[in-house]
Amino acid sequence: MLPEFSTQRPETKEVALTLLRDLKDVKVLAGGTDLLVRMGRGSVHAHLMDIGALADLDCIEHGNGTLLVGAAATHRKVHEDHLVRTEAKSLSLASGLVGSPQIRNMGTIGGNLVNASPAADSIAPLLVHDAKVVLESEAGSRRVALEEFIVAPYKTSIRDDELLTRIEIKSCEGYREGYRRVAKRAAWAISRLSVAWAIKEEAGRFVEVRLAIGSCTPIPFRPKDAEAYLAGKEKGGQASRVAIDMIVSGIRLASGERPSFVYKIPVLEALLDEILRG
Repeated sequence: MLPEFSTQRPETKEVALTLLRDLKDVKVLAGGTDLLVRMGRGSVHAHLMDIGALADLDCIEHGNGTLLVGAAATHRKVHEDHLVRTEAKSLSLASGLVGSPQIRNMGTIGGNLVNASPAADSIAPLLVHDAKVVLESEAGSRRVALEEFIVAPYKTSIRDDELLTRIEIKSCEGYREGYRRVAKRAAWAISRLSVAWAIKEEAGRFVEVRLAIGSCTPIPFRPKDAEAYLAGKEKGGQASRVAIDMIVSGIRLASGERPSFVYKIPVLEALLDEILRG
């Protein structure tokens, strides 16, 4: 049974921001697929603010050369949207693998980011695209790089009076892009390991390699030392092996030696080798 709470359902973003300013102990309810589970396990909040009526948080569009995804867009909508499939293929693929069809119909991309699970499927693709989150309050708005927004497992830098309203995504046009994950089952399972990538190649050499690894470290990350090393290197040569070793060393440095690495590390090495070979 859920604890007692009041429900607020603002019809405009401005009213929502005022409620966040005035109410104490209020949680934003988007899809509720994480929040309501936590409350069912004993987490207590005085107020829930349902943002389901805020249509401007549910849009996907272009703006200033950037793909803009509303924070309340569901995983299903992100997966099926033509703009996302064209300009952020890895995010489309990852969104189509979140949970089950029921969860994808309710869960939102904004909720996935604010929950900040190390296993969240949307985070690695958004890191590849240098995504920024837009946080708004009555005092103003700020844009924060996703890699700075998530500060620890299940913890972000959002303030109590702020609302995550949209995600800004850079296009990777001309890149070979994708997303792969390992889970206990094909559906209704969290990722045990995930890799997103966007790779630009020319005449058999890497021009730019973008990789993001999830579920191996406390926070999904970009191995920027390995990415920089691969730039200009011959595709299919020894450079890929050196880069993979750099990535694995970085994971062990960040996480220590986990029991799960007995299977995760060999699988990750094989995945990265396959991805870099194209």
